[in-house]
Parts: sequence; C-alpha cells; structure tokens
Amino acid sequence: MFGNEAVVEVGGVNIQKLIVEDVRCFSGRQEFNIRPLTFLVGENSTGKSTVLGCFDTLLRFSRGIGHYGFDLDFNVQPYQMGVFADIVRGHRRGKKYFKLGFESTTENNEENIEYVLTLEEKEKGSEPVVQEQRISGCNSEIVFIGGNQEEIDQSGQRPYFRRFFELVNFSEEPGNKQFLIKMLGPFTAMSAIAALDLGLSFDNLEEQKGVSLGEKELQKSMRNIIEALGLGRRYGIVKESYSFAPIRSKPQRTYDPLKGDANPEGGDVPMVLMNMSRTDERGWKTLKENLIAFGQSSGLFTDINVRRLGTSMGDPFQLQIKVNGPRANVMDVGYGVNQLLPILVRLFNADEDVVFLMQQPEVHLHPKGQAELSSLLAKLAKDKRHRFLIETHSDAMINRARIEIMNKRIAPEDVSLIYLEPGGSSVNVHNIRFDEQANLLGAPSGYRDFFLHESDKLLGFVNG
Repeated sequence: MFGNEAVVEVGGVNIQKLIVEDVRCFSGRQEFNIRPLTFLVGENSTGKSTVLGCFDTLLRFSRGIGHYGFDLDFNVQPYQMGVFADIVRGHRRGKKYFKLGFESTTENNEENIEYVLTLEEKEKGSEPVVQEQRISGCNSEIVFIGGNQEEIDQSGQRPYFRRFFELVNFSEEPGNKQFLIKMLGPFTAMSAIAALDLGLSFDNLEEQKGVSLGEKELQKSMRNIIEALGLGRRYGIVKESYSFAPIRSKPQRTYDPLKGDANPEGGDVPMVLMNMSRTDERGWKTLKENLIAFGQSSGLFTDINVRRLGTSMGDPFQLQIKVNGPRANVMDVGYGVNQLLPILVRLFNADEDVVFLMQQPEVHLHPKGQAELSSLLAKLAKDKRHRFLIETHSDAMINRARIEIMNKRIAPEDVSLIYLEPGGSSVNVHNIRFDEQANLLGAPSGYRDFFLHESDKLLGFVNG
C-alpha cells in the first residue's frame, strides 16, 4: 500500500517508481522514487541522462510510439543510448537481457502494480526488442511473451516482421473480482491491445484456478478500459511529454518564419512566439505576462517583444528582450535568457498533466535565476499538475525547493531527490526524502561531500 505519499499521475496511472535492471552503470535492479518534482543529482557519468532516457522511452512505449507499437526506441533526441550492446550491462560477459519498468498504483492508490519489460537483442547490432511483459500485483500475475511474425505489406511484395505477444501465464487468487481492471488498465493497455488486435487465444483462462471470465467477457473488459480512457489511434495513454536537451538552440539575430516541429533544443520556440503574436492575441498576452513575471522575479529581463520586419506572415522577424534600458536583440542579451526561454515558453503553453524531462535547465543561469526556476516548477506541479524529472548540478534549485517545502507551497512528499553515487564499477542509487521542515531523510554521507563540503569549509566546519 502506498499510503498518502504523492506520486506522478500519467494518463490515470500513478507512477511511484522507475525500475531499471542491468542498464549501463546500474548493476542489478535499481528503483528510483518518482514524485511531481524529482531531482537527479550526482557526479558526471553516474547515469543521470540514462535514467531520463529510460523514463522517456517507457513513456513513449506506453503511448504506442515505436516500431509497430511494441518495440522501444532508445535513440530519440536528446537521448542517444545506442544499440542493445551499448545499453545492457555485462554484454561482454554474455548478458542477454535487461529490464525496464514502472511501479504504479491502482485507482485510489489501493494496490501496488508492477509493470516490467524484459528486453533482448533481436539480432547482433540491433536495438533492444521487448521479449516479455510481466504485470504483477494484487496477489496475481500476467505474463505476455513476445515474438515476431512475418507479414507482407500492402503492396503484397515486401515482407516485414510484426511484433506480437502471447499470453503464457494468468494467475489470480479466488475472490479478487476486480483483478482485470487493476492489472490490465490503464498503464498496461498496450498488452490488452496486443491481444485484441492480433487475435490471441484466451481459452486457457478458463482452466486457471479462480478465473471465471470467458474470452468474450475478458475482451469486453479490455475494450471498456480502452473506451473509458479515451485512448487515441495508437492507444496512447500519456497525454503529453517533453524532453529538454542540456544545451538549447543558439539565438539568431533575424528569424525566417519557417514552421518548426517541437524539439529538445527548442529551435521552434521563436516561431511559436511569432505565430502567437500575430494570430492569437489573447494567448500571446497571457504568455507574455507569464514570461515577464518570471523575468522580473528572476532578474533576467523585464519585457519581451516580437519585432516584425514586414507585414506578411512570411516576412522575417526578430526577438527583442529588455533587461535594463531599451529593448535589445536576443543575440545581445545574456546567454542565460535565450537558453531558458524555450523552457519557459513550453512550460507556460502546455496543457495540464504534462511530463517534462529536463537536462540541466540551469545552464548559464545565475543562482537567483536557478532558484526562481525551481519555485516556478513547484508552482506548476501544484497548479497545473505538471510533473518534472530534472537532471541538475544546481544546489540553488534544490535549496529553493526545500524553502518551498518549509513555506508549505509544496508538500514534502511531492519532492524527491535521487542521489547517484559512484561505487566502484557501478552506481549506487539513494532515494532521499524530506520532512515538513525540509530536512533530508536518508541522505548518505557522500551527498554532503557532493553538495555541501565546500560550504562547510567556507564556514570553518572542516579543514581545507
């Protein structure tokens, strides 16, 4: 039972933990506590970006985004994790698989559900493919085993392999009548769809102890879950998620109004600002007010404007920022402004319940700006139910989050601090919590050395 602790809710699923087993620097099974505001800290090369990449890959998989909806793509920007041999730990020693998963809770946080994928190498030099989906909890378990099925494309000429899953195990304790709803929905909707779309047999369910649902009733239950969730074309369950690269796009003195797709570097953001300023007066006013409010509180800027260099939508334009004195071209202001601007625009423009994965959002920001960004994230986590997983080296961001806890603007159970500590050939994972006074609970001695040693020396608590 998860009690009253807060968790990340994505598409109706309460994500409590990320599970990683034998991935790169993480030896064996490691668990990462995920909360609305989660910080990843540690020295360089301790797996922070790997954690973000695994989380992002699982989110996209849950939305059915991948090869035929069932394989995982580990090489979507900004995460380039390579092929199976680059990801699995112990490949040279013959390791044949690794695992990724979530621990979540059912509706009303009644029961813990664990959803774990086992991934293997389809062929030498290839990306990982899902070999098994295992859903366990509520004293029950479902196991789907994956495989490949050769098919012919619509032209009738080109063969390809489609992934499929076969139900190989279904167990239930007698009396647990809500088992299917808890286990197959909503985060495991892909498993249900795999069975429905590919016509897998459920005849063996009748033979299992404690199971009273026939094939038609089982399929009806699955379809009810899907319809209730309002799942999209690929049965995706995550409303929206964004990843931010550690270095955002470079500013330009003049922009051409080309339509750009959202990307981790934020190269499309100038076009977003231009289009809003010309076609969405109300939206532009609200966005501009939010940007200016943050700019003033952080000391970064006091105004922002889109300067048109013509009258048509196809004419070039410039971004102007006011810091002190008259407006200046975005090229001529501090680098911290243009590095943070893509993040701010995405945050303020997003609908509710969006997941943001951030790599070093504090890049080029002075400490006050870093602290104000942390306060903004805490506010958005509460007001718009956004969720943040942040790789950072900023003690200013973490300290401000602790102040927000002390001032009761965010609950301590809504904040997680994950410290990744080098330990020989692998990395140790420390899940640090906070109490009502923002004291750190469960912090190892290495965390003090990582963040606080220099401050202690300055105060004379330790010798240089």
